[in-house]
Amino acid sequence: MADEEMEVYPIDHKGKVYSIITAFDMTFREVRGMLDWLAERNAFLRTPDAEFLGSGKMYTCEVEGVELEVDVQGYEVVVYKRNPA
Repeated sequence: MADEEMEVYPIDHKGKVYSIITAFDMTFREVRGMLDWLAERNAFLRTPDAEFLGSGKMYTCEVEGVELEVDVQGYEVVVYKRNPA
């Protein structure tokens, strides 16, 4: 993926606006499934520890038959890997 340029895709999902940053082609179902999966795990919750440890949190989630490795930074989600599950 080093040769591919990442792009930012804003998406409104369940009343919140997220920025999906990725070099991969993703379906709307994958993106919405990923956001739901992350929300169920409180990935977007800001904690006091975030000030000291940094805001990024890494997750590996499986949605719609793909495995995604993502970094969550507030409402920004950076997708680093996309592989078949």
